[in-house]
Amino acid sequence: MKKVLLVDDDEAFRRSTARMLAQHGYTCVEAANSAEARAVLDAEEDVAALLCDIRMPGQSGMELLSELTADFPDLAVIMTTGVDDPRTAEVAFDAGAFGYVVKPFEANELLVSLASALRRQELESASRRRLRHLEQTVERTRIVDEVVEGLASAAVSSPDGEEELIDRLSLAVSLRDEETGRHIERMSRYCVVLAEAVGYTGMSHNDLRLATALHDVGKIGVPDDILLKPGSLSSDEYVAMQGHARIGYQLLAGSTSSLMSAAAEIALSHHEWWDGSGYPRGLRGAEIAEAARIAAVADVFDGLTSDRVYRSAMPFDAALTIMEELRGRQFEPRLFDALVESLDQITAIRQAYPDQEGPRRIRVLVVDDHEIFSQSLVRLLGAKAELKVVGTAGSVAESVVAAVAYQPDVILMDLELPDGSGSEATQQIKALTPSVKVIMLTARTDDEALIDAIAAGCSGFVKKEDAVDVLLAAIVAAHEGETISPPSELRPLLGRLRPTRRGLGADLTPRETQVLLLIAAGLVNKEIAEAVGIRLNTVRNHVQNILYKLRAHSKLEAVATAVREGLIDYRGDVAG
Repeated sequence: MKKVLLVDDDEAFRRSTARMLAQHGYTCVEAANSAEARAVLDAEEDVAALLCDIRMPGQSGMELLSELTADFPDLAVIMTTGVDDPRTAEVAFDAGAFGYVVKPFEANELLVSLASALRRQELESASRRRLRHLEQTVERTRIVDEVVEGLASAAVSSPDGEEELIDRLSLAVSLRDEETGRHIERMSRYCVVLAEAVGYTGMSHNDLRLATALHDVGKIGVPDDILLKPGSLSSDEYVAMQGHARIGYQLLAGSTSSLMSAAAEIALSHHEWWDGSGYPRGLRGAEIAEAARIAAVADVFDGLTSDRVYRSAMPFDAALTIMEELRGRQFEPRLFDALVESLDQITAIRQAYPDQEGPRRIRVLVVDDHEIFSQSLVRLLGAKAELKVVGTAGSVAESVVAAVAYQPDVILMDLELPDGSGSEATQQIKALTPSVKVIMLTARTDDEALIDAIAAGCSGFVKKEDAVDVLLAAIVAAHEGETISPPSELRPLLGRLRPTRRGLGADLTPRETQVLLLIAAGLVNKEIAEAVGIRLNTVRNHVQNILYKLRAHSKLEAVATAVREGLIDYRGDVAG
């Protein structure tokens, strides 16, 4: 049932319109002026449409419309008026209105206009989501391609190097829909147990572990709202989810590495059923690669016995009962039997690789070539419950590989490295993993080095001699998208950035521009909400839109991009 907000100073009109809409399945709330309308929208997040009178005491409906299109982009607004003026209608549509009706109107006229506005808004919202998903998918796929190409090239000069990168890639991919990546660890080791039990000889057991660890790499192409959906999938969503099998195959196929070729086949076939009713090719029995058959049993068993966004973990006995009913249908009988007979080994693996409890920790990569300083930092940060140090690197080249492989949330980057600068490393890393936040560790205050770091996309600066609590606060702030080094303190440096003209930010709304200026002035989200007079959640939405439109992933990066694009001048004002 759609909720509609009626904004009109005529109480009799509001009441009669509300009764009429209620008779046709709508829920209505009322406001007598713009201020009351804002209060309703701030308090209730499920308002789908708004009927707003153009002429009201105080702030006019047209003024309210210009604010709402910026603050509530998913709200379908229909303007109502007692004067039939085509020029006013044109202005309303230009300002973002989805409909325009003249009072008095027939019920059908309003109902048609309202249904049309809601449908158009749904289509536009869906289009924005699809565009963002497409951009994210292209970026994710490019990241995986970089690693896969490295596996097949001379960059990986030994089997040990290949093994390490596959391990890292599988864990990195799993972190998108798993809290810890432990599903990959367990499932791939369950595969080894099953292989030993049935005498599998298709490849070494270690290679089988590595290949099966990449079985779900294709989920990189599944939209987040489907992959992380807490409820049941619709038929269309299920089809989209099934597509991960072919996507995984396309990412991994074509390599000269026999291990990668095996991983590609497993990615493609691990959802095939023994009786031929699986996907994507409907293979049956021995037509399915044996490694994929092994992966299917291990994957389902760990999936049933692990927590998921849509249900809690099942006990082993309950999971085996469900799987037994599918013995000979989904699962090859001898492999299911091997699972049952190997429960002691399976249990030991489960205990060795438990799911993480509590909130997800911030994943940190430390990049510094001074081993003593680096290890000291790792030890200090490792003692913090909020953090998990996932790795270290000592050069530009090592940092790029580690960033792609470990997929950290935050990187602590030394400004000076033996084979280049931290700014060069940041630029290369941000090209591969744009969402990672980079904090520069500085021991000097050379302006040119700091300018290069800002241009590369760092989120801020921390001095090496600062206390660990200062560093922890910076990591948390960077992870949450807040400022570390307020842009207002860096204006002299920001003003010296080399101009660019990529057209970024041209589509910022007036409200988004206002929020951007307050970010540039050094205000945090709560202060922005108080300054503008809008909800904190609304500010967060504006910030996300600003980052998206400027292709930035931190507030400092957004301000730097705005300066370089000529949207803000060196004083922090909007450029004319």
